[in-house]
Amino acid sequence: MVSWKTGKTGFRFFSSRIMDKRRLYKDIAIIRKQIFSITAFSGFIVVCMATLAGQGMDFYLVFRNAIIAIIVFGLLGILLGYMYQKNIEHPLIESYRDEARQRIEDLKSQGPQKLAMPINVSELTPGMRMIDPIQNKDGALLVRANQVVNERIIQILRDNNIAQVKVEAQRNMPTGSDNIEEFDMS
Repeated sequence: MVSWKTGKTGFRFFSSRIMDKRRLYKDIAIIRKQIFSITAFSGFIVVCMATLAGQGMDFYLVFRNAIIAIIVFGLLGILLGYMYQKNIEHPLIESYRDEARQRIEDLKSQGPQKLAMPINVSELTPGMRMIDPIQNKDGALLVRANQVVNERIIQILRDNNIAQVKVEAQRNMPTGSDNIEEFDMS
């Protein structure tokens, strides 16, 4: 993923950091406003300069044409902002939603995630599952990997002075709907 970063010139460019979605949505809203403002202002400047060059310093003509330019180019800015929203903003937001849905589906299909948890032999209880094989000082195998612990295995570990082992722990995964941010684009 990438994120926006502001350089010395004030322009934003991509860097290879993780993208901050909230900042991206804020930037999208700012870009829409900038499209409108730049279009209206540039139209105003162009029409004023053309009027001054063609008609001279007649204040009424410059003022009338400037007002018309702001209205016309403002509407053009709104149209360009709408096109930006439809062609860039909505597909981008939909891609984020699809990505979030896909991650949720992937997490659901994986089932509960298994974690290795170190635990003292004195705290072992029957029914726990070993992660790693356990060997004694001479290298003889005492317990196989993925073996379910019972009283006999606990006693073997105590007899061989094994202090700590890794057992399988299950982590409850959050539901997918807790992680999806919904955005109203109306």
